[in-house]
Amino acid sequence: MKMLILGYSDLVKRKVIPAIKKLKNIKFDIASVSKNQINTGHERWYKNYSTAIEKSDADVVYISLVNSKHYRYAIESLNRNKNIIVDKPICLKFNETKNLINTAKKKKLLIAEALVFAYHQQFKLIQSIIKKNNIRLNNVIMQFCIPKPKKNNFKLYKKFGGGCFNDMSPYAAAMIRFFFKYKPLTFSHVAKNTSQINESFNLAISSKDTNFFGIFSHNSEYKNNVNFLSKSHIITAERFSAPPSDINLIVNVRNKNKLKKILVRKNDMFLSFFKEYFVKLKEKQMLFYHKRIIQDSIFINKLRIKRKLI
Repeated sequence: MKMLILGYSDLVKRKVIPAIKKLKNIKFDIASVSKNQINTGHERWYKNYSTAIEKSDADVVYISLVNSKHYRYAIESLNRNKNIIVDKPICLKFNETKNLINTAKKKKLLIAEALVFAYHQQFKLIQSIIKKNNIRLNNVIMQFCIPKPKKNNFKLYKKFGGGCFNDMSPYAAAMIRFFFKYKPLTFSHVAKNTSQINESFNLAISSKDTNFFGIFSHNSEYKNNVNFLSKSHIITAERFSAPPSDINLIVNVRNKNKLKKILVRKNDMFLSFFKEYFVKLKEKQMLFYHKRIIQDSIFINKLRIKRKLI
């Protein structure tokens, strides 16, 4: 089995390639327009994305390009009969996402979005605590704030699909999908914009039984945590949305004012995601990721229409 990686991004360097190297019998090619070839353990290095899609004998294409190029090279890969994984956000327009899903379904190919925080053991632990203790969540409070990207980062530019909303709204969508039993009844959000692009946004979402409050920023000291609140428990986790693979984490569980700290051993969420993806590919479960992709895309599209966010 082989993967073609489009784009030698920081994410690819730090997380994707190290995870791929841990998998048995998975080889990879790389295509990069802007980076010169270096030794990464790849088989072939291409300087053109379309040429790579055409010439590489890869079974899967992993797309890690600026957001505005996701759809173009995702649909091109599918039309070349290659399975795909796309960095979040999978597309910038809902109709593009639907077209990818429909094309993948027609060609019997596997499509997935690389939104992988739920594959970390920290997330699985929290889910198990909630289920084991029959916890009914009242409120979920999430903060994901990072320093302003460097001047040449695509996230600062509208034409590349940048902005805090495009970058971080997939996390909010996934949280609603995971923890809301009922469809949201009301939702509102406020975005703060620079002259070029939105640099932060806040969300307030309510359903029949649960509220979600989210604070997201591209112009702040780093903060990445989530609090799950119920009548009986408070569960708190740090580094929640982007947990590193090389450090241990602590989940704090407070029940009746008694605090329990639970150790989560370091683990690689990208590795867990890739293992699942290749199993589904082998088993030909080509529809496995469709529902979550569409559900998240519908939610994000509603927010985008409501406030006309880029």
